[in-house]
Amino acid sequence: MRVSYQQFKMYLIISTLSLIHACTPKSSDASSTAQDQEGWESIFNGENLDGWINHGHEKWYVDNGEIICESGPKEEYGYLSTEKFYDDYELTLEFKQEANGNSGVFFRSTLEGVKISGWQVEVAPPEHHTGGIYESYGRGWLVQPEPQKDAKLKMGDWNLMRIIVANDKVTTWLNGQEMVSIKDTKIGQGKGAIALQIHDGGGIKVRWRNLKVREIGAAEAEEFASDMSDTWRFIFDGISTDGWRAYNGDAMPPQWVVEDGVLRFDAELKLEEEFSGGKDIIYADQEYEEFDLVFDWKIPEGGNSGVFYHLKEGYDAPWMISPEYQLIDDAGWEKLNNSALEGAQKVGSDYAMYAADDQTKVTKKAGEWNNSRIRFTADQVEYFLNGAKTISFVPWSADWETRKNSGKWKDFPDYGKFRSGFIGFQDHDSPLWFKNIKIKKL
Repeated sequence: MRVSYQQFKMYLIISTLSLIHACTPKSSDASSTAQDQEGWESIFNGENLDGWINHGHEKWYVDNGEIICESGPKEEYGYLSTEKFYDDYELTLEFKQEANGNSGVFFRSTLEGVKISGWQVEVAPPEHHTGGIYESYGRGWLVQPEPQKDAKLKMGDWNLMRIIVANDKVTTWLNGQEMVSIKDTKIGQGKGAIALQIHDGGGIKVRWRNLKVREIGAAEAEEFASDMSDTWRFIFDGISTDGWRAYNGDAMPPQWVVEDGVLRFDAELKLEEEFSGGKDIIYADQEYEEFDLVFDWKIPEGGNSGVFYHLKEGYDAPWMISPEYQLIDDAGWEKLNNSALEGAQKVGSDYAMYAADDQTKVTKKAGEWNNSRIRFTADQVEYFLNGAKTISFVPWSADWETRKNSGKWKDFPDYGKFRSGFIGFQDHDSPLWFKNIKIKKL
């Protein structure tokens, strides 16, 4: 019998409440409700490690119906993986961290010795992103929970974790709180086992119990993966330029290439007076209205670029109509061009509109990776650079209109008027590197 996704979500809520109610110190009594539900299976028998594979030299053993991982004499990484591979499923488990509990739960992962390839749901001490998703030997952190959600973690006590992996979407919960949700092509292509981790460094001890899996059928997986509410979506998969093309064009300009998980613009750095540009690109699969966009980027000394949003085609250039998050090496550009930048021309600014706060912004050196974020709603726009807020303003407000009509944009009547549009990257005759580009609809 096929159930609707709304029924499925209601089932998850009821199941979560039942599991939380059942989390008692006596492991044999905990979470019996999920065990009785149709389709659930225990992947740990409470007695031994049958069905599991120990990778490495750290300690994995069973005591009082619990799996315990503990740092051994080598204090290296260690993993305990299921013999069976799991594709689309819901996983519930309980964990308790003792000492330094840094650990994790891997999904769709494979191992060669203690080199693991796949994705980890973090299990860590407070303020270290428990419930976030990390890609091992790949892109690193894909998404971390909002800081306030960390209050759900009970250090030194039993915690209930839920993970749903279906098609190209993963959602995690901690003690009933949704932590992160992400949709990613690369995850969708992954195959592998479930694995528990012990981190290197020594002094680590984590207890696990009540590990249960419910495998999900194709129809249910599709319905789950199609729900994009509060879900991050990677719009660059690290392996191709699918979804991207030239502004006002049909294909990607050849200067934009993918190398080692990075989207790179291959060009020679030019002086501002030599600027020609014209190879701007857009993510053309979808337009966005209110959104949260996060991306990593770097430029060389003196480099210059920008990120556009609410972009429409049919104009001579994106900058004529689109707001722009400024990417530039402030000091290097001024030195290269023997000229001074205005406030709203500097990195982290809303170009030619709102100047980034030089006192609070955190900038990396040219050639190093920066992390930026644009959070746009009709009520407020916020730009961030390396975790620090650089500007905040109200779009289309009286102040916004005054700035538009008295500055650079007074002769561009369509600047900023569109309330939805494409995301775009600017070619400003400078080498560029982008990675970990993700967006969430608000």
